[in-house]
Amino acid sequence: MKRNIFVMLVITTLCLSWIIVVRAGEFTRESYVESVITVLRIHADAIHNLTEHKIKYSDNLVRHAIAIQQTFGLLGPMDWHAANSAKVMNKNASNSNMDVEMFEKLERRSRNALKDLVLAAHDAMEEDNREGLKEALENMKDSCNACHAYLPESVAPDVWRTLKRK
Repeated sequence: MKRNIFVMLVITTLCLSWIIVVRAGEFTRESYVESVITVLRIHADAIHNLTEHKIKYSDNLVRHAIAIQQTFGLLGPMDWHAANSAKVMNKNASNSNMDVEMFEKLERRSRNALKDLVLAAHDAMEEDNREGLKEALENMKDSCNACHAYLPESVAPDVWRTLKRK
């Protein structure tokens, strides 16, 4: 029951984002990606705030962590995401310091960071380990940035607004 409510909340949020984009003008790939990134940021901010302040809704930490994992899937599974970015990277090989082996390593790191975030959220609820959840959230953001830093902004936007391009 709770999972269904959560899924409906995510779908509703994305639909509202889509409606805003459509009403604001032309719907493009970039506007869709930006709406998904907005949802990712909202959930990350919620985790950060709920770990800092114990309030009535603090028991939603796990839901927000799962939402980040599921919302990322809206841009494609990690392997598809990596393969698509690798194609662009190969076209711009002279502009990139990353090879396929490095890319796959970074992809695994991100996939593991997403799993660790969900586990840390469960741990935060069961053991009240909020510091571990904050660390897992930062590790997840760092894993995204580690890969995006090597790719052009047109392919890999600054999702967490902390990216330093290489």
